[in-house]
Amino acid sequence: KLHLGLWVDTVRGVFEIPEERIARIKACAKRVLSEVCRHARLVPAKLVARLAGLSVCVSLAFSGAKLFARELYASLKGKGSWAAKVRLSNQAVKDVKVLAAFPRRWNG
Repeated sequence: KLHLGLWVDTVRGVFEIPEERIARIKACAKRVLSEVCRHARLVPAKLVARLAGLSVCVSLAFSGAKLFARELYASLKGKGSWAAKVRLSNQAVKDVKVLAAFPRRWNG
């Protein structure tokens, strides 16, 4: 059964992330990495917020999601405009790389 955008397996007692949601997280992470490479770690705040939000939305199924979004949220701190660019820390870039890979074993 689909609930809050996650599959609920009541027999096993787990939440699972639908494949299309994983694909969206990976695609967004790859867009962020592309911006990181092209603009010396300067990324539009709106794109960083989108990736952080997509990550946190799956935290019921993947408990580490909030950890990987932490540095992304830190980079957004104090930005008043979605049009602003934020500089990602080295740790934020590492976290984005992990989200771009999103191993299947994390699902559920």
